[in-house]
Amino acid sequence: MDGVNKDDCFLHGDELYKSIVGDGASDVHVLVGQLLIGLGFKSKLTGTQYLKDAILYRYARRDVAHINYNNEVYTDVAERLHSTPCRVERAIRKAIGDCADFGNLNAFNDLIHGRVTAPGYVPSNTELISRIVDWLNIEEEKGHIAKSDEQ
Repeated sequence: MDGVNKDDCFLHGDELYKSIVGDGASDVHVLVGQLLIGLGFKSKLTGTQYLKDAILYRYARRDVAHINYNNEVYTDVAERLHSTPCRVERAIRKAIGDCADFGNLNAFNDLIHGRVTAPGYVPSNTELISRIVDWLNIEEEKGHIAKSDEQ
């Protein structure tokens, strides 16, 4: 990518938002997948799948004020995907790091109208998952997430 700014390869602002949210209400699983792809997470990385599952786990339990990621989130994801909590945590951290280096993670700031990341800063797993769940809650209030029995 000599002479090409990586930010020019990705959507930003309203274009990114429209590509993720679309026109109507979406299933939360679809919305999270579109968000991760829109931010530049590599779908081939195991950590991206683990991240998606961790976000969905936390979103389903958003009414719980405090959750232990090591004992609950990573353990649940690991059991369902035949791994270990340590591997899940490490793979998510690696996927976030790769996205920060090569993806569009800074565009997430535009979506939430706040600051999660900055050049040279990579958010922690917990920090990114929490902010994505907060964003999903806002999108649900706007009617962009279809209600289902699983939630």
